[in-house]
Amino acid sequence: MATFQAKLGPPNSVRNWQRNFAPLGLIVVGALAIRVAAALTWWRPGAIGQEGAEYARIAENLRNGLGYVGIGTPGTELIMPPLFPLLISLSSMFTGDYEWAGRLVAIVLGAALPLPVYGIASRLFDRPAAITAALIAACHPLFIGLSISVLSEGPYATLLLSAVYAVLRALDDRSTTKDWCLVGATFGLAYLTRQEAVAPLLIAVFFALVATPGTRVLKCKRGMAALVAFFVLASPQIAILYRATGHLRLEGKSAINFAIGSRMLAGQDQRQAENGINEKLEATGVGMLPNATIVREMQIDMKNLIQFVATALRRNTPFLLHNFTEPWLGAPFLPALALFGFFRRPWRKSTTSSHLFVLLVPITAIVATLSVVHAIYPRNYFVFVPFLSIWAANGLVGVARWTKTTVDAMRFERFRFVALGGAAFAIGFLTLVAYVYTTSVVRRDSRLNEESGSSRDTKDVGMWIRRQQDHRVKIMDIESPPAFHADAEYVHFPYSNAETAIRFLDAAKVDYVILRRGRTFTDYYDDWLTNGIPDSRAKLVYVASGHVSSGPTVGAFVVYQWKRPGSDHPQLPSHHIEGLTPREPRTDAPLQR
Repeated sequence: MATFQAKLGPPNSVRNWQRNFAPLGLIVVGALAIRVAAALTWWRPGAIGQEGAEYARIAENLRNGLGYVGIGTPGTELIMPPLFPLLISLSSMFTGDYEWAGRLVAIVLGAALPLPVYGIASRLFDRPAAITAALIAACHPLFIGLSISVLSEGPYATLLLSAVYAVLRALDDRSTTKDWCLVGATFGLAYLTRQEAVAPLLIAVFFALVATPGTRVLKCKRGMAALVAFFVLASPQIAILYRATGHLRLEGKSAINFAIGSRMLAGQDQRQAENGINEKLEATGVGMLPNATIVREMQIDMKNLIQFVATALRRNTPFLLHNFTEPWLGAPFLPALALFGFFRRPWRKSTTSSHLFVLLVPITAIVATLSVVHAIYPRNYFVFVPFLSIWAANGLVGVARWTKTTVDAMRFERFRFVALGGAAFAIGFLTLVAYVYTTSVVRRDSRLNEESGSSRDTKDVGMWIRRQQDHRVKIMDIESPPAFHADAEYVHFPYSNAETAIRFLDAAKVDYVILRRGRTFTDYYDDWLTNGIPDSRAKLVYVASGHVSSGPTVGAFVVYQWKRPGSDHPQLPSHHIEGLTPREPRTDAPLQR
């Protein structure tokens, strides 16, 4: 009996394991179940999103040996790092489908988010706060939505918070060089998901130099260990950038953002800056040129950089502040609880460095937005939510303890349980209301969830084109998801006049043109929507009215087949509908399904 007990270990260790890890394991399993159920039933996603289409097509091209090439940009993709596409490519071997492979990766990494959240909260606060934070991470509607979308923000949140937890462990007085190697490795994985991870890594190295005990040599060893481990993991992305540009770089996104922004500051319309062509049909817009060309040719001088940052600060600060009041964040409850949890107790000397580091990491996301003047989206600030959840969990525990202590102090033993029950009911009711409201917002707001069920028309039109062809075609559209679902190549509408756009259709070897009601691009785009494409080679083949709740015209598609000289695909049969000509598209029903 003694031998058997010795193999199992002391009874206290088993009880400690059950106490500390069994609830966390149940939370992770529950998070996984919630995400799988959401993906398959009540929160079933529609079409893949614009960014998801890029990741999934990169994964497909990697698996087929075609290089690190996406769907929306010609040439090598230099904005999106390779970890997410690599995981999608590997997962596609099991799913047989790149879209659902991306969702599988997001679901698994999203379900793992409670693990680092629990670890960080337990080091900053206590076990009840850690359990509460893990529950919030498992159930927050935004995290559920990210977990079933092919977006990098969900996996990045899990990897970034894992890196933050590794730093908190390494800031312990008993940490070793191996602990700082783990810091660099976890930040390397986060960097391979989103390049913004470089900034918190540098902060972590700074903390290794100034906030850890030991000699200067030992501190330098810790910082170097983190950097070496990081660069070993980051080498695939650095190699891609070097092969494409001929220079050692950590990222290419800032140069591309600066190229668009500098064109806009020079007076160009954003659409022209991104998708312009000239009369010779030569690409001038940043999005029409290979990423490598933009990065190689971009010259950033100090005067323009200062003007750029000042403009970004002026434009983006109001948007940032507004997002802290948005319901998708959980406002007003989550920010209020986070504020209370943050200031609930003063920092202890032993945890001051940890608290300060956790505070600085989300601030780096704000600094990253200063590299953009042309387009800031709510999802640029999604990374705030897990940190707010950790502080809010501590605030919620504080509210619960305050309530209990206050009721006990009243000495009304007869009404004690009634008072506690009433307080618990009030808190639970407010939490439920906030959760339901946040869920409804995340599900229906296309700014947050472009892959929601309301986007199924987008998938329908792509799948319809796919069924008409026995080979890969080219589709011109203002967004890439229909082309992805059609297994087609994507061509963006050019910013030009109508005559140049018609010539561009032949030069780009376009097979289908997709027009979207409710969307504006150029004067010729609006005219084509109203009157049809003014060329006999354009044949109207598909009209869909859409069924999106936000309006009768949003999500509606009009599709033309473009019969260019020398094209080898068959012309689709004509469909006689009274009063419908190529210059008068109808909006009531599809011509062919």
